[in-house]
Amino acid sequence: MSVRPIRIFLPAAVLFALVILAECFWLRSRQQAQHIAWANERVEERIATARGHLSEQHWNEAIRELEDALDVEEATNHDAIRSVLEAAQSGQAEALLNSADNALAHRHPNEALRLLRAYLAHPRAGNLDRARLLRDDLQRAFSDDEATQLLASLSDEALKVFAETGQLTVHDEMHTEAARFFFQDTLRRNLAKEIRKREAHREVARLSEERRAAEQVRRIARLRAVPAFLSLSTFLRRIQEQVRDQQQLFSRQEAELADLFQALGVKSAAEREQYRADLLERQNPADMREQIERKRADVKHSYRSEPGFNRADGELFDQLVDQEVDTILKALPSS
Repeated sequence: MSVRPIRIFLPAAVLFALVILAECFWLRSRQQAQHIAWANERVEERIATARGHLSEQHWNEAIRELEDALDVEEATNHDAIRSVLEAAQSGQAEALLNSADNALAHRHPNEALRLLRAYLAHPRAGNLDRARLLRDDLQRAFSDDEATQLLASLSDEALKVFAETGQLTVHDEMHTEAARFFFQDTLRRNLAKEIRKREAHREVARLSEERRAAEQVRRIARLRAVPAFLSLSTFLRRIQEQVRDQQQLFSRQEAELADLFQALGVKSAAEREQYRADLLERQNPADMREQIERKRADVKHSYRSEPGFNRADGELFDQLVDQEVDTILKALPSS
């Protein structure tokens, strides 16, 4: 073959190849555009189906349609899905919260807790504070520890009112009536234990008081037996005897004076008092009181000088001394 035909054939072949290649690119581009159009149509169909589910508040079905739409390959309209998906997810989240409210209203606490936890974990939950409040209320409503703590804080009177009427005189810190209903059950379940605990505490207190009283009796008996107190007792008995003897003597002398006044015809009160002053011998009550007060001070001092003196008993000893002495002083005549 000559060179010239080759030169003519080669450009023609190249041109033909380029035309074929361009045709292939065009066909491929056309096919790709067609695939994209079909994919976008499927996406639009699923979005339309999802909108239908949304109108009927079938949130889960709508989300499934939209998630399937996101999986459609070659579609270029995925952005149109996202706003609809967000609306569906928000509706799904609020449906969880509404279902939790409904479960509470129908006294299904376990179902309500499950729904509240699901709501709090949902990425589109918008009322987190309220959901946490409801969840915390329910958890507290079934907590024996919370019930025990509240019952322990009640006064005896408030606990009695709750036991008899079921009414609390303090705020239970519940935010819903449903939670309050369950908490009442938990409180009643723990009521008997709190009552037994208080009865046990009262019994312990009673026994402790009895032990303290018995110990006080023993202390008093021991202090009354110490030499200083025995000397006081002896002294005060002697004083009592003196007072009694004086009163008896005074009574006899008064009777004798009455006979004397009648015999002498003394009727004036002033004259009678003069006779009494001249004839009767009386110990001055002020002198006797002074003796007793000196004895009070001496006994207290003597006790503190005894070998067995216990500083812890000093105050009680003084009280016993004062009781004995004051009793005698009150019995003395005023003049």
